[in-house]
Amino acid sequence: PTSLVTLTGTQALTNKTLTGYTETVYTLSGTDINPANGTIQTKTLAANTTFTESIADGQSVVLMLNPATYTTTWFSTTWINSAGSSSAPTLKASATNVIVFWQVGGTLYGNWLGSN
Repeated sequence: PTSLVTLTGTQALTNKTLTGYTETVYTLSGTDINPANGTIQTKTLAANTTFTESIADGQSVVLMLNPATYTTTWFSTTWINSAGSSSAPTLKASATNVIVFWQVGGTLYGNWLGSN
């Protein structure tokens, strides 16, 4: 059997199931932000959009969003912003906006990192 070396010894990898998040860039086709699809997700809006989320404790997603001139409505989020505001960000139109969502202790947090 193949072995995995750890700091405290070895672990046989026979009949083990490795689980975790898909570490890929995913183009979001719907509106549900779900880490099972990938931890980096992109979307270009074609209309006003209301997002949903499927983020559990310990999970996070980076969302790269191009809102054009459309309005976004977010799920219940505790916003952490560098300006000290606790409200949802005003996204820049026709730019790629980067937002990070993560959950700890049943509380979903979000932070708008900026745009280009």
